[in-house]
Amino acid sequence: MAKIMNRFLLCLYDNRHRLGCMAVCVAILGCMSYMTFNLLNVVTVQDATSSKTVVTLFKDQDKLLSLAGYAPDDDNQVLYTTFPDRYTNITITEGFDVPINVDGTTVNAHIHHGTVATCLENAGVILGEHDYTEPSLNSPVDENSSIRVYRVEYRDNVYEEAIPYGTDYRANSLIYRFKNRQYVLREGVEGMNLVTYRERYVDGEMESALVTKIETVREPVNQLVLKYAPEPISPLEAPAGVEIVNNVPTRYKQVISSVPATGYYSARGKGASGLGLFYGSVAVNPNVIPYGSKLYITSPDGQFVYGFAIATDTGTALMQGIIGVDLFYETYKESSLNWKNTVNIYIIE
Repeated sequence: MAKIMNRFLLCLYDNRHRLGCMAVCVAILGCMSYMTFNLLNVVTVQDATSSKTVVTLFKDQDKLLSLAGYAPDDDNQVLYTTFPDRYTNITITEGFDVPINVDGTTVNAHIHHGTVATCLENAGVILGEHDYTEPSLNSPVDENSSIRVYRVEYRDNVYEEAIPYGTDYRANSLIYRFKNRQYVLREGVEGMNLVTYRERYVDGEMESALVTKIETVREPVNQLVLKYAPEPISPLEAPAGVEIVNNVPTRYKQVISSVPATGYYSARGKGASGLGLFYGSVAVNPNVIPYGSKLYITSPDGQFVYGFAIATDTGTALMQGIIGVDLFYETYKESSLNWKNTVNIYIIE
């Protein structure tokens, strides 16, 4: 064992210079490893068209850009980002213009990156409460982007709108001579609404409207048309126990046959008897037919039927015996259409 140890020591002594060189090399490699992992920086510099990576002890941004061969101008934006493990990324972006169409003109936003909202802020464009943009505010932009700003305004406007009138029909036997004709007894009158619209204007042009209020200021008046039907003119009902069979009441006291009947209209509310004037009230000679008498009036052939009536009024022609009865109508048109008819007057009570 002693011999082996002596030989090993003798060998070390004989190679002492070589071993010294090796130790120095190991030390240098250790220093280089330390510098590599603890002092050197790995830097990647990139722009829109190229990228370059350098390893250096420098940390100064301008020096790093110079080593990578980049010389940004005033319009470039340089983003300096450091990551763990001594890795640094430098991004160089060039500014670009984004046109903004607003209020009938075009303004430019000069930016390096961002969204539509970034461009509006850059150009000093302020949106109103209801304004909007295309693309939307959060959309990213690039050098190919353009922006449109839409100005939105709401207005409340009131308009007059006509209410159309309808047509009401009065059907009876008055126009039995002209059964296929119709007569307008009252012209129709349109009504009127005041309609409030909430109108939405986009860049000064109305885009839509919503009705928010309707106020009727005038109701329509329907047109009234007379047409033929084999029905009585008077709406009065038959006295108790009386029916009409073959155009003749089943009960009556007297009949005055084939006398002239005319028609009249009056704005007065009462006849000579003091009783009212309405469909079914007639003028008579009270010496022949007492006031208040209940009557049934019809033509002998049954084509014209005034119907049940009550004697409430009189007139000169009646007192002189020129006509037998004057039939009341609530419109002048109907009274003129009556002409002179031949009727039977049945006195019921």
